[in-house]
Amino acid sequence: MKIEQNFSLRKYNTFALDVVAKYYVEIRSEQEIFDLLRVEDFQSEKRFILGGGSNILFLDDFDGFVVNYVARNVQVLSNNQEQVEISADAGMSWQKLVEWSLRNGFFGLENLALIPGRVGGAVVQNIGAYGVELKEFVRSVSGINLRTREYETFENADCDFDYRSSIFKTKLKNSFIITRLDLELSKIPRVNVSYKDLQQELKKEGHIQPDPSYVFETVCSLRRSKLPDVETLPNCGSFFKNPIVDSDKHSELKTRYPDLVSFPINSGQFKVSAAWLIEKAGWKGRRIGNVGTYERHALIVVNYGAKRGYEIQEFTDRIRNDVFDNFGIRLENEVEIIGN
Repeated sequence: MKIEQNFSLRKYNTFALDVVAKYYVEIRSEQEIFDLLRVEDFQSEKRFILGGGSNILFLDDFDGFVVNYVARNVQVLSNNQEQVEISADAGMSWQKLVEWSLRNGFFGLENLALIPGRVGGAVVQNIGAYGVELKEFVRSVSGINLRTREYETFENADCDFDYRSSIFKTKLKNSFIITRLDLELSKIPRVNVSYKDLQQELKKEGHIQPDPSYVFETVCSLRRSKLPDVETLPNCGSFFKNPIVDSDKHSELKTRYPDLVSFPINSGQFKVSAAWLIEKAGWKGRRIGNVGTYERHALIVVNYGAKRGYEIQEFTDRIRNDVFDNFGIRLENEVEIIGN
């Protein structure tokens, strides 16, 4: 374990902001976390647990410790004819875990293909895409509680999973280092093609009998067609969550805008497409200074050269205000803001 000082985080956030951490440390084992807890400066400084840097916006330099857990192993814990339980280190690339699972005949994660970041960050965010959420497969989450200095395991029901959220993003934010995720996957190749975009692709290929590999490849193709490569256009994926409204608000919007993109999620509630709202408000493909929205997807905010996150925040605040003025809906960030 080596603690770096005044460490550039440019390569550790997908907005490519050249912000500096007062202290930076890479952790390769659970024992090193306990070693870090004995470091005097770590006890008194602010802390941020890095999960791949794909869903964060640093407003400025970080005056404290940035901790990066980088262990990346995966193993089979148990299996039978129908199911398998696997365990993945939190530092493993999420995409590599999806590819490994599919290659070994373990199914369920294919709809979550090509989501950037690592396993630990995926848990914190309860990632979801194309009709599937990570929480559907989580058996347990383990790690070190920085408050109690103890190793703890949370069963699925204890993780408070919600839409793009979990207990690790709320009550235990930056006070729990996830080290391991246990998942339960299927060995029977069932697929989920309920999402509209997947159904449309199937209609184009009417003779195709979808299997997990087909879903994986289709999801990868769809994401590549809509989302920019972070290496050429730095971004954090979807910047805002899709807002949830009640039936009265939904009826009002549907009356005013018959082309509204939304879908029911439970009795009396609807999820409205944030991308549709942003595009309807005139922000798709729009650029101000060093920040803009992607021309193919209004939810993607792109950094064209901003050095500090404040410029990106100002841009997204303008989007949020315009959407509220037009539709009476306050967009919430999916991206975590780090700073004042």
